Amino acid sequence: MSSDCSLLRQSDIENIKETRHRHALNPEAQRLTRSLGDATGLQTIGVHLVRLEPGRESTVYHFHHQDEEWMYILSGHGVAEIGGEKFDVGPGDFMGFVAGSAPHTLTNPQREDLVYLVGGNRCPIDICDYPRHDMRRYRVEGVSEFVRLDALGRTPPAP
Repeated sequence: MSSDCSLLRQSDIENIKETRHRHALNPEAQRLTRSLGDATGLQTIGVHLVRLEPGRESTVYHFHHQDEEWMYILSGHGVAEIGGEKFDVGPGDFMGFVAGSAPHTLTNPQREDLVYLVGGNRCPIDICDYPRHDMRRYRVEGVSEFVRLDALGRTPPAP
């Protein structure tokens, strides 16, 4: 790495160990990640170089209430599911998800790796819904708790 950690050269990135991330709600949803933002000291923005192996799903179909996120496909081909609609994606395609937007996920049905950049803001508190699992995740300062949506009561508005 250069003396200034603001710059990562290609060789620096290649030397960052890939970390396998498995989703708590689906252990088959796995991605191999190099955290570029962490390596440069970013605090409020996450940026990751991700490799999705053939047959894998990047994450569980979800949407965030606070965090925004984006994906930019570098190589390979996959299928993005956004709001229940499926789209073939490949090199040069970009997806951006504002807080509260349609649920989404990315899969790799091909025989080659799908490589992409993913990033977003790191709000201190985020709520993430997983509509196909009827689950909600609360994340506060990096600690996550999952609850069933049907276990949440509704509080009527104050008069």
